[in-house]
Amino acid sequence: MIDADLAAFIEGPVMMVFAAADAAGRPMIGRATGARRTDSGEVEVFVSRARWGEVTDDLKVGAPVAVTFSRPADYRTFQIKGVLTAITPAQPADIAAASKYTEAVTGSLLELGVLQSQVDQWLACDDLITLRFKPGATFAQTPGPGAGAPLSRPQR
Repeated sequence: MIDADLAAFIEGPVMMVFAAADAAGRPMIGRATGARRTDSGEVEVFVSRARWGEVTDDLKVGAPVAVTFSRPADYRTFQIKGVLTAITPAQPADIAAASKYTEAVTGSLLELGVLQSQVDQWLACDDLITLRFKPGATFAQTPGPGAGAPLSRPQR
């Protein structure tokens, strides 16, 4: 479902917003600090529990999640929806990937004129957890006539 081109995109300097529901079923969002496709075809995103605890505290394995990936330079955007399969403390390789991502996306945003103080509000690598999910559907979300077009059929 996540081909090499989409994997390269989500692993690049893109902004990442994840969405889930809280215990009462209300929608909640937070920002991720890096992502990767696993060898098994799942997706892992790294999230600061310290920054986004209001969202992460209610996450449960088996719950639906959606992650939107948007490249700031041109707004090319994709959304991947799926089901959480694991929620774990970030391992050293996860922390290294999040740090590399933060450096790359910060450079990209600064080149576009975004202030460092603004970037610092979005990107946090403290108390990282890794959210792993099995993709169920992918969508093109780049603004324009193709927004919302499915790239894959929902998996059941």
